[in-house]
Amino acid sequence: MNRRGISLAYSELEEKPALARRAEEAGFDIVWNSGESIPLFGAMAGVTSQARFGSGVIRVFAHEARELAQAAVDLQRLSGNRFVMGLGGGTKRMNINQFGKEFDRPATRIRELIRALRVAWATPVDQALEFEGSYYQLTGRGLLGGGDIPAGMGLGGGEAPPAPRETPIYLAAVNRAMLRLAGEYCQGLCGHPIASVRFMNDVAWPGIDEGLARAGRSRGDFDHNAWIVTAIASNRKQAKREAKYHIGRFMATRSYGIVLDSQGYSDVRLRIQEAFFGRRDDPEALIDAVPDEVAREHAIFGTPDEVREQAGRYEGVVGTSTFYCASALMSRERIRENIGLMIETFGLQA
Repeated sequence: MNRRGISLAYSELEEKPALARRAEEAGFDIVWNSGESIPLFGAMAGVTSQARFGSGVIRVFAHEARELAQAAVDLQRLSGNRFVMGLGGGTKRMNINQFGKEFDRPATRIRELIRALRVAWATPVDQALEFEGSYYQLTGRGLLGGGDIPAGMGLGGGEAPPAPRETPIYLAAVNRAMLRLAGEYCQGLCGHPIASVRFMNDVAWPGIDEGLARAGRSRGDFDHNAWIVTAIASNRKQAKREAKYHIGRFMATRSYGIVLDSQGYSDVRLRIQEAFFGRRDDPEALIDAVPDEVAREHAIFGTPDEVREQAGRYEGVVGTSTFYCASALMSRERIRENIGLMIETFGLQA
């Protein structure tokens, strides 16, 4: 059986720690949340004791390397080394909308950031921290609580705590350059939430394999963590509409065109983009633009028994199946219900 994960993205902020604890009690291996609120992970660490938890994903271009490195060290110390850092570059439109600018050569920037993070994590607190890259620079002393902390160098001047292990980095990747980067430099892939089994086998794994070969590693060294769009309801028609609308919004993104184009669905992609960009106020147009067969390949939806059966197609294809709420058409109450059903349906103790 694949390892099981769950994403708490789109749930209410105040409810996330309790949901994380509930997911751990249900036996989930990893609990993901969107990465924009780093302090939230400290709260999740405080209410769990075994499950890993991951940032899915931190938009890297919004952060300085030292800030991210120190946050990871702190979270590892708080959790006993259970934090997984999920990183992503975002699309051009996302970055313009959020940061007011675009960033060239995203794969090169992220590769350099990963190198900088690992230098920071390996530098003891009493030694000079030096990294000089084209996009990231680090100077000063080692991180507080990071690296190999000598005796007497604790934050209060006394005995230092055990040094946390290097934080595993998972990368959100869709195009081939980023998939290669994930295979070469990262411990895992925090999978794109509209990827089908065909896309994973024909595009994602070959790209990852190329990166693994460059690093002299194998698939056994890598966790392909697939995020699976999930809508669970007693009304199957409702669940299908929710799944279609959610994946349609993702598929309309031009930067993600490879997902449908690589599977021979270029005509579907064009219809989805026409519905999304040309008829923004008409959800039914976007739902109608997503054929049933495309929805079935790229999401799981229906009753608990139906989605449990559908999830079986990912067994053996990826290392971890993470269930991701098809939230775009859902009310807050419906999101709460759906995440609860995801925990009940896919918990390892279910």
